[in-house]
Amino acid sequence: MADRSIARRYARAFIELADEAGAIEAVGADLDKALASFRANDDQLFAPLSNPVFTREERLGVLQAVAPRLGVGDLTRNLLFVLLDKGRFGLLPEVGQVFHDYADERAGRVRVLVQTAAPLTPQLETEVIAALQKATGKDVIIETQVDERLIGGIVARVGSVVYDASIRTRIENIKQRLLSTRTPAQA
Repeated sequence: MADRSIARRYARAFIELADEAGAIEAVGADLDKALASFRANDDQLFAPLSNPVFTREERLGVLQAVAPRLGVGDLTRNLLFVLLDKGRFGLLPEVGQVFHDYADERAGRVRVLVQTAAPLTPQLETEVIAALQKATGKDVIIETQVDERLIGGIVARVGSVVYDASIRTRIENIKQRLLSTRTPAQA
């Protein structure tokens, strides 16, 4: 919980700087690029940079060697060095996630995880996006996943809100009603 709070503070300051520079989207892309680079090869780079077993100087030396090759702008590079300097480099993934949440909020958009039993057709995807935009009042960016356990229907997760119109859930609801209904023999 405390880490999430700390990550929010860094992300809030970082998005303010990105906004002042008129570069929220570019900085978000830079964050994703940096995270992908650090996370490549089973975290072989991220783990030492966030591990306090290594001295600050050792971690700084690694970051100084890697930073020019990341292909990110000055703001993102500065964030990396500040996180390292403050012993908070391990929070980078969470800072990135919160940064994207703030960027989405400012842009009036929401990210939605949509799960279906079979892949969505382009037409159905367009209809789902339109329905979710109507329900949320925001632009919708969807990530789709196939989950055959759903049997049919759709489950959409918008933040902490879940819209569940799956066949699996309907069957479970019917099952629960059947089990909880008193029969004449029980009376």
